[in-house]
Formats: sequence, structure tokens, C-alpha cells
Amino acid sequence: MKEGIKLICFDLDNTLTQGFSWERLNLAMGVKLEEDQLMVNWHKEGVLPYTQWVKILETFYKIRGTATVSNIDKALSRYEYLPGATETIANLQQKGYEVALISGSMDIYLDKIARDLGINHAQANNMFVFDSNDMLKSIVTFGEEGLSKLHHLESFCRKLGIQITECACIGDGDNDLDLFKASGHGVTFKNSPIEDEAWQVVDSLADLQNLF
Repeated sequence: MKEGIKLICFDLDNTLTQGFSWERLNLAMGVKLEEDQLMVNWHKEGVLPYTQWVKILETFYKIRGTATVSNIDKALSRYEYLPGATETIANLQQKGYEVALISGSMDIYLDKIARDLGINHAQANNMFVFDSNDMLKSIVTFGEEGLSKLHHLESFCRKLGIQITECACIGDGDNDLDLFKASGHGVTFKNSPIEDEAWQVVDSLADLQNLF
């Protein structure tokens, strides 16, 4: 295997799938677009901690949306893969690589895609808990996305008996930087905001089939 890589870990939004899952769900649950963007900006500026941001969203969902299992599942089912996503995952699996998904999104969304792609190692940063009536009870978060993603990758490495330097991490955002630094094998796309921090830069997902 090239570069001694044994596990290839993918982000989801704008890496394997198009757009932002949180934005789709927020709009479906009654969060206004301007409110969503305001909270994103506050978080980027350090004004709004991640865990507090998630709690605000949880409150919005309960007050404004019909936050049932079926409605949330329906909103998160409206995703599309980026070109080459399914073919690239299948190619890497056929070559014998372990493939994992680690996302700052939610477990319902990530688990759906993991099943679809036949990926056994998958962890989201947020878990949705429902009551006996299938209404949203709470959103449990692992904390700030960057460190949480790193902890999830370390957990996968322990299960597989490999070193984190034997992993390659495919992502496109600031919350992937801890993975890039720890593994030394961060891969992103041309014109990505984290391009300067990457080990390799590719034009498209299909290019990964030649890289690994």
C-alpha cells in the first residue's frame, strides 16, 4: 500500500457529499437562513462555543420544527454525492484499504451514508436522542469538531491496531486540520481553504484512485 497507508478517512460535507447537512436540516426545522449564517459567523469569531451553538439549534428544532425521527430523517436524506464519490470508495476498498467516515455532522446522516457505501468505521460528532414518541429529546455532542474528529480517528486506529501515521485524511475545512497534523497525510482539493496545510492536493475525488 502506498506510503504505508492502511486507513483512509473521509469527511462528508463538500468532500463526499454536496453542500452542508446542518444547513439543510436547520432550514427544514425552522431555522432561518440569516440566523444560521449569524451563528456560523459567531462561532468562527470565537463568540459562540460549539456546544452552545448545538444547544441553540436543539431549542429551535423543538420550538419551530416538527422534530420527529421521520422528519429529521427525511431532511437528511436529500443529499447527493460529489462526482466520483461512490466509484472512489469502491476502488479503495477493492485495493484493500480500510475506509472510515468522520464528520462534524449528525449520526442519522452519517450512518445512512456509511450503510450506502458499505463503510464499517463511521463516527459523527453529534448524536440525536429521541423520546418514546419519536420526538427529539436532545442532541449529544462530543465537543469542538477538530479535537473530536482526532479522538474518533485515534479510536479507529486502536481498534484496527495501526498507527495514526498510517492513515490518510481527506477533508476540506478547518475542523480537519487536527487530523492533517496528526496523520501527516492530509489530502484536500485545489482551492480549498486548507490547501497549504495538506500533504497532497487533488483536483477531484477520482484522483485519489491514482494517489493510493
